[in-house]
Amino acid sequence: MAHPRISYPRLDPLRALCFLAVFGSHAYHTMDPAITGHPVWQVPALHVFGPGFLGVNVFFVLSGFLITHLLIAERALNGRIDVPRFWMRRILRIWPLYFLVVGIGLVAVPMAYAALGAPRPGTADPLPFLFFYSNLTKAAGLDAGSSVLTVLWSIAVEEQFYLAWPLLLVAVPRRLAALPPALLLLASILFRIAHPDHGVRLWHSFACMGDLAMGGLAAAWLDTGRGRVAVSRWGTSTALLLHAALIGLYALAAHLRALPEGDVWHPVLFAAAAAGVVLYQTAGAAGPLQLPPAGPLAELGRISYGLYCLHMIGVLAVVQVMTMLGLGGRLWHVVLLQPVAALVLTVTLAQLSYRWLELPFLRLKDRFSYIRR
Repeated sequence: MAHPRISYPRLDPLRALCFLAVFGSHAYHTMDPAITGHPVWQVPALHVFGPGFLGVNVFFVLSGFLITHLLIAERALNGRIDVPRFWMRRILRIWPLYFLVVGIGLVAVPMAYAALGAPRPGTADPLPFLFFYSNLTKAAGLDAGSSVLTVLWSIAVEEQFYLAWPLLLVAVPRRLAALPPALLLLASILFRIAHPDHGVRLWHSFACMGDLAMGGLAAAWLDTGRGRVAVSRWGTSTALLLHAALIGLYALAAHLRALPEGDVWHPVLFAAAAAGVVLYQTAGAAGPLQLPPAGPLAELGRISYGLYCLHMIGVLAVVQVMTMLGLGGRLWHVVLLQPVAALVLTVTLAQLSYRWLELPFLRLKDRFSYIRR
């Protein structure tokens, strides 16, 4: 039986840009005050990629949009949402690489430090990573115990979302598909208001769910005839406004979040701008701001899950090698050599992961799909 296909290739370059933002926020790592006090380091590390953590927020919006869109389409095709099959598809997509990275962080990295005679980092508690609640330990101010594992907190948030989201959509008719994301978005905002702790607002599940809900709300609106027609009429002026808003909120994040309750309303505005960009790149009128559906950025977007999960391995490996070679204390090596070498290594690892680990499971995942991406 042929599977209907839904494809939005212009979202792949957006994924790549999100990854590069996150990567840049980690790639200039150094503890040398002579380097961190130099403007040549501060420009890329602080001013360009300082807000790079917001790439994760866009990833959340993308996930909420695509998952909700596919589940709505599945209901339109079959008259229902097959929740067990949805969970199986998510398991086959997420778990193989995720648990490989967990194994590397818990076992291989400590062994590598011991073999090199380097100072060993703290021992990570495996339970938060094995049961997908490492974001809650971060929200509580607990160290992951391994830099390789620290980025996996966002995967934990998404797994929690995937567990509950189809059950919420099943509970309402298709014409009310916007109700669950709207209520979840409101609950997330109220949760942030009620919990002033910065870590809780940044990493707690209910705080992060607002971004996923914003993506889901965009998908539910696009599913309506009125929404799709409206987005199809968005031309260059609307696209320019949306992209300028997203870039502006990114560039000014540190200043805006420092304002009273800034880390409550800034994430909401940023997620709304990101959802608008996603809608435009998905169904907007053709224009110069549409991202290319093919090329280097699209290729990076195709392997963005591996890039995200593996990039801290690439960064830490390069930092360790540079330290052993005596290059870590040199400004231009940290600013140029370190990020370039880490990016090349990360892309290589992600390509190998996609080809030899992820792709076989993606082919198996198609057996549980009613609609193929």
